[in-house]
Amino acid sequence: MVDPLSLEAITTAVTAAAGSVGTEAGRQAWGSLADLARRAFGRGRQEADGAAAALPLDPASGPQNQALAALLFGRAFQDEAFAAEYRRWEESARAVYTSVDNSTVVNSVSGEARVRTLYQGRDITVRPH
Repeated sequence: MVDPLSLEAITTAVTAAAGSVGTEAGRQAWGSLADLARRAFGRGRQEADGAAAALPLDPASGPQNQALAALLFGRAFQDEAFAAEYRRWEESARAVYTSVDNSTVVNSVSGEARVRTLYQGRDITVRPH
């Protein structure tokens, strides 16, 4: 079983929540994640020069999703109370991206992956021409 507080698991959960914003339940899950981040970090983060930087909360931006996951991971690693709060969010949000038959599809391409053809979805049959 994957530790729900590993960077990979948090990135997967953030990506799944971002991908579900097309539904009302998905928007609520993303909104509650954004609220969690705002409570943890305020309205923004402090940059090295002391200026505040906006939190990466655009669900349509893959790089922002990865940055948000990294911020959440770092905070959960350092703060047990936040880790518990994140776990509660993840458990409640999991229902949003679980289909009726209790299967879950989470697609993640990360790192420096070089992908020629990528199919993302569930129950896909690919037949060559």
